[in-house]
Amino acid sequence: MKLLEQCTVNAKKNPGWVVFPDAVDERAIRAALQIQKEGLGFPWLLGDFSAIQQICQAQNLPYESLNIIDPTQSEWITEFAERLLGKIKDKTLDDLKKMVQDPLWFGASMLATGRCDFCIAGNISSTANVLRAGLRILGLQPGNQTLSSIMIMISPDGKNVYGFSDCGVIPVPSIEQLADIAMTTAENFNAITQQTPNVAMLSFSTKGSAKHDAVIKTQMATQMVIERAPNLNIDGDLQFDAALVPSIGEKKAPGSKVAGKANVLIFPSLEAGNIGYKIAQRMGGYEAIGPLIQGLNGEMHDLSRGCSWQDMVQVLVIATQMKAGKKSR
Repeated sequence: MKLLEQCTVNAKKNPGWVVFPDAVDERAIRAALQIQKEGLGFPWLLGDFSAIQQICQAQNLPYESLNIIDPTQSEWITEFAERLLGKIKDKTLDDLKKMVQDPLWFGASMLATGRCDFCIAGNISSTANVLRAGLRILGLQPGNQTLSSIMIMISPDGKNVYGFSDCGVIPVPSIEQLADIAMTTAENFNAITQQTPNVAMLSFSTKGSAKHDAVIKTQMATQMVIERAPNLNIDGDLQFDAALVPSIGEKKAPGSKVAGKANVLIFPSLEAGNIGYKIAQRMGGYEAIGPLIQGLNGEMHDLSRGCSWQDMVQVLVIATQMKAGKKSR
């Protein structure tokens, strides 16, 4: 069974509550209706009821079954604000009451207080605002110091699945951040796909074939991961072809457990990662799902503002699989 089909089956078996903060949007409404129809979860839409109703009427969409919360009218405002008093010390309770009425902050607060299992935003909001709400409300996952993202890349025939990171958060990661990204991405790739991660730390050099500070940084990050997670299959520095093509991997990195069979690709910078996944998507015909945010203390995920409603549903089923996979270990 192909990955998306398997994730869809599992989501139907383990439906969770999902909140969409950017809900005054036809795409969010269509995604919520589809999630209800297929039994993939229980969606909440955040926003002004009349505005959502107007979109539904204009597009001839049913709204009677939709769960809609107006954050400005909710009985949870005081509770959410009081929860933040100790975290955001330079704000008064009244300040915080105003802040949590922002749909992003309200949705993250629902997640933090256990009122939902997933918060998926970004179809309207910027990535910076989504991540800011996530960091201030949820904070970082214990033991992790780095916020990053994973893109799930699926080949046109559905047979090959890769994890690309980081394609959406940190422009120029440090050695420690690259190590964190590699370990978190490997964990989440395994949770989503149930495949053993083979992690390639990508560079323009393979095993020191080029001398440059950027290459040294990748090598040092690789060594740091080896020390922290000795059972993880990881190698670097590796060029893209050495990581993916068996014959080239054998030639350029003989004896490597990863070269030629990598399925988790860690890019040295956001620039490289973002360009890389879009080349695979637009020229290679790969399906790109995500980015799914990694490192937050809760399942809050960011969408591209150019996403479709189908993309929003896909992110939910992948996120459901990722959460279930991590729980099972």
